Amino acid sequence: MEKDTMETMLECLACRKETRHRIHYGGGMVRSIRCEECGVEVGIDPKKALALYGEELVTRVLTKPARMTKEYEKSLMHFFAEIPFRIATKPYRMFKEFRSLSDDDGIKGGGRHRK
Repeated sequence: MEKDTMETMLECLACRKETRHRIHYGGGMVRSIRCEECGVEVGIDPKKALALYGEELVTRVLTKPARMTKEYEKSLMHFFAEIPFRIATKPYRMFKEFRSLSDDDGIKGGGRHRK
């Protein structure tokens, strides 16, 4: 496997089943995801993603693989102890993030709540 790729099992949008995917990244950011079974590849254009979702969120999403690698290299036991909770709560946390972006754009009205 190339240095700037990793393989994982994901649900393919075309196959509609869990298959092996190859994730290509550069500069610590995800660039594309390719299904190894059917060959469908989804490219990620960081500039378009930034325009749609905001710089902070897109940067966090695209750099997640590199940040997770650093976490498990630092402390494998701590990483595995936290991961079940993080996986269970991630959909809700992402929903809140997208909703706050929609609020900022005036889609739903109201303002973004800041700490």
